[in-house]
Amino acid sequence: MKFLKSLKVKSYWLIIGLIGLYLVTHLIGLTALPVFADESIYIRWAQLIMDEPARYLFFPLNDGKTPLFIWSLIPFQYLFADQLFAARFVSMLVGLFQVGVMTWLAKELGGKRKAQILTALFTIILPFWYFHHRMALMDSMLTLWLSLTLLGILKLLKTKKIFWILVSGFSFGLAMWTKLPAILFAPAFILWSLVFDFSWQRVLERAVKILCALAIGFLLFLSLKLNPAFGQLFSRGGDFLYPLNEVLAGRWWANVLQIPKYLGYLGTYLTWPVLLLPLFGLYTKQRKIHVLLLLSTFSFLLPIIIMGKPVYPRYFMPVSLFITLSAALTLESLFEQVKKLKKLTSSVALATFNALLMAVIINSAFIFILYSLFSFNHTPFAAADQEQYLHEWSSGHGIKEVTEFIQSQAQTQTVAVATEGSFGTLPDGVLLYLHDQDVSNIYVEGIGQPVASISPKFIERAKDYDAVYLLVNSHRLKMSLPVQDLVAEYPRPQGAPSLQLWEIGNLVKPQQF
Repeated sequence: MKFLKSLKVKSYWLIIGLIGLYLVTHLIGLTALPVFADESIYIRWAQLIMDEPARYLFFPLNDGKTPLFIWSLIPFQYLFADQLFAARFVSMLVGLFQVGVMTWLAKELGGKRKAQILTALFTIILPFWYFHHRMALMDSMLTLWLSLTLLGILKLLKTKKIFWILVSGFSFGLAMWTKLPAILFAPAFILWSLVFDFSWQRVLERAVKILCALAIGFLLFLSLKLNPAFGQLFSRGGDFLYPLNEVLAGRWWANVLQIPKYLGYLGTYLTWPVLLLPLFGLYTKQRKIHVLLLLSTFSFLLPIIIMGKPVYPRYFMPVSLFITLSAALTLESLFEQVKKLKKLTSSVALATFNALLMAVIINSAFIFILYSLFSFNHTPFAAADQEQYLHEWSSGHGIKEVTEFIQSQAQTQTVAVATEGSFGTLPDGVLLYLHDQDVSNIYVEGIGQPVASISPKFIERAKDYDAVYLLVNSHRLKMSLPVQDLVAEYPRPQGAPSLQLWEIGNLVKPQQF
């Protein structure tokens, strides 16, 4: 490819160094953070497809999810014994490709060597990129396909080759096959018809090309209609979005008031200098590029901000694409400006400012990385993510240890386990570790939450098992159990609710007299 051929020989060593940095920081302790609720669901779906493909191949549609990411997990479940490592390895590979695509994008946007290096470095170390490239979640793959869509669009604007229309179109379609919010990027991509020059004839010509690419993407997405479960894709919209009538009635204003919190998410995970640098970019020679990158960011974020019910930081991850590119291009302009300043004091002042910016960015990023690698319970997440990944029921603290205990018990007796919930962290978190294992002596079933009683269905089936347990989060246990029946407890950090394993054979088995 021309992009690779354009690299100087000495650049190959830099590429090797960046790849080495990526692999070292991303592979070490890949499973240190316990499985997250959504990860456990996706891995279990992949395992069900492995077991019964005819029945479960499109099962994610029933939960409002498109299936491409789930499918991508399957080969790696065969490749690695650790199911969580296998799933997160997929995102790690996605991230490696993301670094390359981002570097290419920086070049296509006019970035020189410094901008390309900075883009690659930021994609490796900034917390938003780093974290999602180590989690078995859809957001990293979604962002990769959207990045390839943008790359295809930039190329088709410069060339008449149909190939790039196909690249951008199929990439956009695959983005929607990965996660539905990809649809929100369609307006952002149309904006790029304004790049390079603003003659209406050229803008119209570019817009037609881009619309052709997007049409290919939507056709690829609509091919899912061939499956009867397609209608279920939108069945859970009410769980994530307020209805339009409620938004128009005033709900939008309450959501807009949350913008400072959402900016805090971006500042935490992209670092504040990277978040603010695009504003400086508006005063550089590439201001039109920066305007388009910022408009693309806002066009994606606005619907989420106005209509979103639960708005978690990971929903904003795809706009890292635009913000990272803009920040790298701006920094390159600031570095070049140092050489152009005639006054020594001005040159030194700007060079010092640039050095401080880089120091703050790198320091913030590596603090996050070091905690993730060596003290994951203290990872500096935003408050909403601390709850999800460390403190609440969605955190998988203790699940692997409980599963190992169950397997050890099943070596000599039959074991039945009732878990809080019906899917997600419990029981899917346990079942994913039992996949392809000898489970002839094990029965695991979710009984819902909160746990105020043991379901008759579970009691009926478990009464003939030698050992019977209840796996539950301490704050969701609403029934009284003798303290001596607590088998094990797995605490979460900062005094958060713990995961508890109780022996409940006396509640299930017929009393002997």
